[in-house]
Amino acid sequence: MAAMNPVSSPEPIPTTKKSYRPTSTWHLKPPTRNPLNQIERLDLGPPEMYEARGPEWDRGPMPNHPMWRENLFVLRWAVWPIVIQWALLCYTDIQIDSTFAQIVQVFLYQGWFMAYATRIFVRLQRFMKVYGTLNEGKRGRDMIADVHRDRVTLSLVIFLIVRISGVFVLGKDRSAVPSLSVWSPVKIGLFQIALDYFFYVYHRLTHDFDSLWFIHQKHHATKAPTPSLAILADNYQEALEIAIIPFLASQVVPEMSFAELYGAAAYTVYVEALGHSGIRAYWGTPILGPVLKPLGMDLVVEDHDLHHRYGRGGKNFGKQTRIWDTLFGTTAPREEERIYEMKKAGY
Repeated sequence: MAAMNPVSSPEPIPTTKKSYRPTSTWHLKPPTRNPLNQIERLDLGPPEMYEARGPEWDRGPMPNHPMWRENLFVLRWAVWPIVIQWALLCYTDIQIDSTFAQIVQVFLYQGWFMAYATRIFVRLQRFMKVYGTLNEGKRGRDMIADVHRDRVTLSLVIFLIVRISGVFVLGKDRSAVPSLSVWSPVKIGLFQIALDYFFYVYHRLTHDFDSLWFIHQKHHATKAPTPSLAILADNYQEALEIAIIPFLASQVVPEMSFAELYGAAAYTVYVEALGHSGIRAYWGTPILGPVLKPLGMDLVVEDHDLHHRYGRGGKNFGKQTRIWDTLFGTTAPREEERIYEMKKAGY
């Protein structure tokens, strides 16, 4: 893994009567060797990312980001535990039939999945600088607030552990040679559609009913999130999104092999982080985006960013696709390109 250049820490965001963001000063303290501290710092950008650029700021038209690059990224960084298991079972006498071997297997997948998640943070932060962020003329990105810092960081680790644990619980062939086929992308895509349905239903209910809003309210403490804020939530939301909804989705799609479940987890965590990055580009989801784009049902970064921008009144309840938003009439029009065209025309 290539060494990264240190990122300069943004200035603290103060709390005043006119401030729309809580205090964030944790990043000003010297970095420590604590792994949690190192993980949270991966999502730090330059100071200007957290401030409004002003009405005259102009990056030009929205660029199109190629999806083949993101499929290559996911496969390059996520696939290695599968490759290692395949090589050991095919070319050595090692078998995953003892308690010790199974423990080693779990640690291999858990450790690698966490390393993969850090690569996602690094990649998205890189493109937040390259392309800029949505609505940056009016508002910078939000940083993890001091009051939420410990919970967000711990929740991220729990999220990654539970997601991989789910792969082991559901993957009946976890001790066998990893099984993938030409149908694996289709099965992963179907899983994401099913996941998005259950997420859509729960998500919309929390917005529509006062009695359920408490479940999801903390997540909307940010109107301009970054990838690490994807996990900002209370206990109820975490239980639903980390465990219950993925389990329900796995029960309504064709049975998936252990390797396919792992692939689904890798693509899903990527999409969830991407949707909270605010990257100013036409950037869709790697598997379903190219298929759904001709139907107008593809999800791009701007869709979920608009959902956060408008808070409880926002639309775009899906987080993997716009299938269910389209079918149930809850899509919101994309704004960034229209704003650029109006500015170019002198309005």
